[in-house]
Amino acid sequence: MSPEDDLLSSVLSAYHLRAGVYGSPRFCGAWQHSTTGMHRGAFHLVGTGGAWFHTRQQAEPIRLEPGDLVVLPHDAWHMLSAGPVLHGEDSIPIQEGDGPYTVMVCGFFEFELGDKNPILDALPEVLVITYREGGRALAALGELMMAETDGSSVGTRTVLDKLADTLFVMVVRFYVNGLSEQRGVLAALADERLRRALAAMHRKPGADWTLESLAQEAGMSRSNFSQHFAAVVGSTPINYLTRWRMIQAELALRKPRVSVAAVAEQMGYETEAAFRKAFKRVHGIGPGAIKRWLKERMP
Repeated sequence: MSPEDDLLSSVLSAYHLRAGVYGSPRFCGAWQHSTTGMHRGAFHLVGTGGAWFHTRQQAEPIRLEPGDLVVLPHDAWHMLSAGPVLHGEDSIPIQEGDGPYTVMVCGFFEFELGDKNPILDALPEVLVITYREGGRALAALGELMMAETDGSSVGTRTVLDKLADTLFVMVVRFYVNGLSEQRGVLAALADERLRRALAAMHRKPGADWTLESLAQEAGMSRSNFSQHFAAVVGSTPINYLTRWRMIQAELALRKPRVSVAAVAEQMGYETEAAFRKAFKRVHGIGPGAIKRWLKERMP
């Protein structure tokens, strides 16, 4: 696999994706269920039965069948329910009765670096992926998650959290493959020329990149590359490179024995002062604040 083909993995890992399953609720009767207010992304996978999905983004509720998946990257208001009409906006967790029952897998995802990443910025408020649309791999993953919730084997929680991590990556990949006129870093991953330039920046963030050398990586003229990159990503190539360097720098600075000067050199800055200025412009605090925070946390 080439570096540009695995670019999505490098972006996700750089921002420290963390995903997990918090439950597999079983409902019947006139139930309603929402996880709005968790302050992190959420997903709901329908295992058996069915549900109606309500959001502010759609005028009418959407009927969900077994295997259908909804993803809410920005904690948008939502409600899943037994019927198309809601009874207020509070959850009604009816879990006992004669049925029929609806069983779901519900989970979350978040990034260690919070909202300072382009992945969440590029995702819509709501994603609905039906069993048919998701393809065989996503369907098989959903079935595996449902099967795991039915068992009581050792390590079930760990397995489910790992599967949730994989689920989010596959959802992002599904979204990237369906992009047309979208903007953001995910749209750039779907563009072969921009993907090559991004892969080069991600692979060697501290290299002496110029607009000319990045355009060469993309196989474009400097002016066409600059305009195309800005139109798709919403940022100039150099600004994107600076932001990527500062994300890598923050991760490096979290290591106790790594100095600010060493990270500055690693990120390609000739002076520590220039690095400190760029770091504060991107993160809002200086690199020394990161080191002090880590020192305070150490026993």
